[in-house]
Amino acid sequence: MDQTALQVARAVEAGATTMKGIVDATGLSRLKVERALSTLEKQKLLVRDGQGFRATGLPKTAPLTRQCGSCNACCDILEVAAVDKPVNQLCRHWQTGTGCTIYDRRPQMCRSFVCAWLQGHLDDTWFPATSGIIVHFSQDAVNVTVDDDCPDRWREEPYFSKLTEWSLNGIRRIGNRGYATLVVSGDNRFLLLGRTIVPEPTLFGTAFLPLTADTFRFWRATSPEHLQRLHERIAEIERIRQEFGSCAIPENEDDDPQAPYRPALLRQSNHA
Repeated sequence: MDQTALQVARAVEAGATTMKGIVDATGLSRLKVERALSTLEKQKLLVRDGQGFRATGLPKTAPLTRQCGSCNACCDILEVAAVDKPVNQLCRHWQTGTGCTIYDRRPQMCRSFVCAWLQGHLDDTWFPATSGIIVHFSQDAVNVTVDDDCPDRWREEPYFSKLTEWSLNGIRRIGNRGYATLVVSGDNRFLLLGRTIVPEPTLFGTAFLPLTADTFRFWRATSPEHLQRLHERIAEIERIRQEFGSCAIPENEDDDPQAPYRPALLRQSNHA
């Protein structure tokens, strides 16, 4: 079973019985969910009936070896739209000494959420209650949410090096990043490109060019067409690098290149 199908299967197992419930729980697109549901039905691991989706005969996963214990960071730091809970504000349904007062009817996001520390991907320096950092994985991103009480903790060690490592693993997948590494700290949003920090990345994407093994030059796109032009110019920079050994890299972050790219790049590079 591939990861997408397993993610969908676990969401159904956790109580998501509608398409919207599965999309909300997994963060996957509706198309990916439909494909995974079809695969699971063919394998007779899931059925649809009048009550929605129901898992049957799914392979069991090993139980989590860690427990939340005293940690309620996800109830404090994360946003949960289903109960009108904003980021970095303790949920109104949390009660000291009692815990979640709506546990039996908590939203699907709360039911299915498991942070990276609880999954065993991180050592105890990342324990959310003491680190002030919650890390969780979605289909195409490592999501990092930081407590307002320590907004720059993610820039400190050992946290920053681990996030850099994850970022580089995502960037280095052929052609496109396999996943993004995204940090939310208060009102600020960041995209990590190795050790290069992109503040306030746009919805249209970020084009980037390697400078060293773990640093990058970047341009934030303002439209899909702008992103396409940036990628075309980066491809030309790479071709000139291979041909001449070096190429000038435009420094203006707000640059909007227009074809043809090669003549201008060669003039800037002083190549004959």
